[in-house]
Amino acid sequence: MTQPAPTRVIYLPPGVVPTPVQAPQVPSATDGVPFNRAFFETVLGPSIQSFCSQTECTVPVVELTTVDGTTHYVNGISGVSDSWVALHTSQPDHDHPTQVFVPFVTIFRVEIHPEHDERRRHLGFVTGHVAEPPPTAPVQAVARTNRAAKAKK
Repeated sequence: MTQPAPTRVIYLPPGVVPTPVQAPQVPSATDGVPFNRAFFETVLGPSIQSFCSQTECTVPVVELTTVDGTTHYVNGISGVSDSWVALHTSQPDHDHPTQVFVPFVTIFRVEIHPEHDERRRHLGFVTGHVAEPPPTAPVQAVARTNRAAKAKK
C-alpha cells in the first residue's frame, strides 16, 4: 500500500534545519478594551480621589454602565482578574449590597459624581482613606462611618 504524496514538499540541503513555525498570536479578550484590570487596579482609585478633591464630595457615586444598559452603583471593588471585575454594588431601590461579576468587554462607561441626596448615600463608593468596617456591616453603616470620619476633621 502506498501513501499519497504530499502536495508541497521542500527539500533542504544537508545541515539546514527548518525554522519552527509559530502559531499566530491571537488577541486576548481584553486587548484594546479601555476598562481592564489596570484601570480598576491603578486608575479608578486615584481618579475618584482627584474628583473628590476638586468637587468637595464626601461620598462619591461611581456608576458603571454595561453595554446592555444596566447601571451598577459601585461601592467598592471586590476582585479583579484578567477578564472580569467583581463589584460590590447597591441599587437605588434596595439597601442591601450585591456582588456582581462584570466582564471587561461589556463595560461601556464609568462615571464619578458627587451625591448630595442624603437618601441615596448608600450608593456611594467606599474610599480608602476611611477605616473600612468588617465585610458583614450593612452599606448604611459604611456611609455613617464615612460621614463620622469627615465630621471629626
